[in-house]
Amino acid sequence: MKIKESTPEKMVITAEIEAIIHKIDTNMHTFQNKFPHKTATGNYSDSLNLDGNWTGSFWTGMVLLAYVYTEDKKYVDYLLNYMPIFRQRLETGYTDHDLGFLYQLYATSLYKLTGNEEAKAMAVQAGDELLQRYNPVGKFIRAWGRLEEEDRKGKLIIDCMMNLPLLYCASEISGQNKYFQAAEGHAATTYQYCIREDYSTYHTYDFNPYTGEPVGGFNEGGYADESAWSRGQAWGIYGFALSYAHTGLGKYLTAAENLADYYLDHLPHDLIPHWDFKLPDFTDAVKDASAASIAAAGMLDIAALEPEAEKARFYEASAYTILESLRTNYSKAMDPSVEGILQNCYVRDPKLGVMHSYTIWGDYYYLELLMKAVGIDPKLWTVK
Repeated sequence: MKIKESTPEKMVITAEIEAIIHKIDTNMHTFQNKFPHKTATGNYSDSLNLDGNWTGSFWTGMVLLAYVYTEDKKYVDYLLNYMPIFRQRLETGYTDHDLGFLYQLYATSLYKLTGNEEAKAMAVQAGDELLQRYNPVGKFIRAWGRLEEEDRKGKLIIDCMMNLPLLYCASEISGQNKYFQAAEGHAATTYQYCIREDYSTYHTYDFNPYTGEPVGGFNEGGYADESAWSRGQAWGIYGFALSYAHTGLGKYLTAAENLADYYLDHLPHDLIPHWDFKLPDFTDAVKDASAASIAAAGMLDIAALEPEAEKARFYEASAYTILESLRTNYSKAMDPSVEGILQNCYVRDPKLGVMHSYTIWGDYYYLELLMKAVGIDPKLWTVK
């Protein structure tokens, strides 16, 4: 893919950010202390949930981004209303590998930005809970299911690369290295087994949970086991960049770049991927704007971390070009008739199958991407 170097128009991007923050203000009154997840209509309030599903902190993360941008304390005050819900979820609710998604953009980030001691304790407690899912024999975090369940006991998923910051940050907050060791162990295993020779990725990889012996790669999010789920590729791009930021191990930056290169080389004309890069027929195939926002946000991290100026400029320009396509073709930030922002995000509905939707994770990464593009990097995935 040839990328023309460009700089985003700051006034245009700023207007987009401020339109989204206006939506956040409106949605705060509508959502109260419930959580948006996904919506085919554009209105999350049609199907709000009470516990956050796996995506609750993408909403609270958006509110924190609004706080970073405006420094208005009303956003922190609003977020504190969620504290009992996050506490109850951790103590008595359903928990799995997505504890990182749920608590990094709530507890860890709230502590980082405000110094809130309750949030600090919650971040470490969530790290403890996630640590229980670490299999020290196979060196991976078990995906899905309760710990006592045998089904999927030996399964790793690439999504979990974005859950690792909770563990890295728990080590920094607590001063205990056990969280870091588990996070880096999972990153190393994902690096070894989930990345194919062509730098596409498996969504999942199975191991014998008792011996750690590798079984094989699968693709539950994508079209087929040997296909390439575009959002999984995006999780890998951003996740490996973050593991490099936390560990300083160069192989993770290289992995992030290799995955980004594959991603960029397989994009369609408008730079927004279909839901899988290896579909047998792309005619009328569902797009995934959320994968684009995740990947582009990760590419800006790569650009910031890459020591070679020419490489850094390439990934920065790639992210900006994707951003412009998202803004002009997929964003509903300026449309007051819908609560969501990015249309044409891929979801798989149990009854309706593969379909387009608005998703709160797509919206979160799009806002993060926009803020980075105007020089405001919130760094919610790190403590420092």
